[in-house]
Amino acid sequence: MVEKEQFAISETRLKELLTIKNYSEALMVTENLLIITPSDERYLLMLGRLYELIEQTTDSKSVYEKIINAIPAAYNTHLMLGRCYHRKGDIEKTFKHYVTALRTANNSGFWLDPGSTAPWVHQYVVQALNFCDKHRRNVIGGWVDELQQTYGENEIKRVVQGILMYSGEIATVYDDPRQKPGFLYIPGLPVKPVFERKDLDFIDYYESQFNNIKTELDNLILQNVYIENYRDTDKHGLTTGGDWDAKFFFRHGKRYDDTHALCPLTSEILTHLPLVHIQDHSPEVCFSVLRPGAHLLPHRGVTNSRSVLHMGLQIPADCALNVVDIEELHWQPGKVFAFDDNYLHEAWNRSEQSRYVLLADIWNPFLTDAECCAITDFVTKVGVLDSK
Repeated sequence: MVEKEQFAISETRLKELLTIKNYSEALMVTENLLIITPSDERYLLMLGRLYELIEQTTDSKSVYEKIINAIPAAYNTHLMLGRCYHRKGDIEKTFKHYVTALRTANNSGFWLDPGSTAPWVHQYVVQALNFCDKHRRNVIGGWVDELQQTYGENEIKRVVQGILMYSGEIATVYDDPRQKPGFLYIPGLPVKPVFERKDLDFIDYYESQFNNIKTELDNLILQNVYIENYRDTDKHGLTTGGDWDAKFFFRHGKRYDDTHALCPLTSEILTHLPLVHIQDHSPEVCFSVLRPGAHLLPHRGVTNSRSVLHMGLQIPADCALNVVDIEELHWQPGKVFAFDDNYLHEAWNRSEQSRYVLLADIWNPFLTDAECCAITDFVTKVGVLDSK
């Protein structure tokens, strides 16, 4: 009821502002009305007219900055502010506001196709997309030169090919069409959906530590230590029939100090693995718990530069990881395997007990040290660029 009253008041205020030609305040009110009704075509069209009037009668840049400071998610105004900076030749600020506008609009379900884009803004969205694409290519081209100077042109040829595929400079061609990483593909690596033991030079050591790891897991279970649900926003809709839980040692590159303190032996053992350490990205290392009846639906990973390492810990019957149309893998206590999760894969627990494994992101074993360093630098730079 309160929201309806506020909406009515705002509509009345908007009419008054338009009557006295106070277009700046009218824009503020319209953006606030769109917070309440984000898909209201009247106000989406009103924005287009207000921007036109503002740019004819006042300092549009100052108006847009005031709106953005008050309503950071006002993606249409971010777009128009980006256009102001574009006209001034400020490339960095243009990119910042265009990226913010595009990301915020897409996350809200807008500008995904003509049907979700107001007619007046369509040409501006296309211009922003083209600008961002060109800017990224230019920036990435500079990164490639830096990486080649740092690590050697011959030493990182495969990585450079992958980066040029990512930027769109060259076509993406998979060595195995069944691989479809969501982010970065490195060509020229051996095609191995599931790695062989001989590919993992640490595997004998790792398996020899099973008892230490399992003892610490048992202690967590005995102490009823909280284990969070894995199905957060980035895993939404991935599981059916039961929960997927995890006790994290690392996630998105963040170290979970409490878990390391609870499991000091496992923590030390992990230092001997070729974990992928990239700020804000990886590794992801956890005690992964698949509850009774859980089914992880078919999905893919983001890059073949990373492999996913599994150690079986507590394994009931009727559990499996299925690399679709390739191989069905079965965990065994104390045994380790690694696979390329860019292949479509799923997992299930059809038993009445929970399944526990230790998961870890490791480098693809066929990458060289120079390639790992170059990938780390590149992914870190992409993260910084896209956060602007």
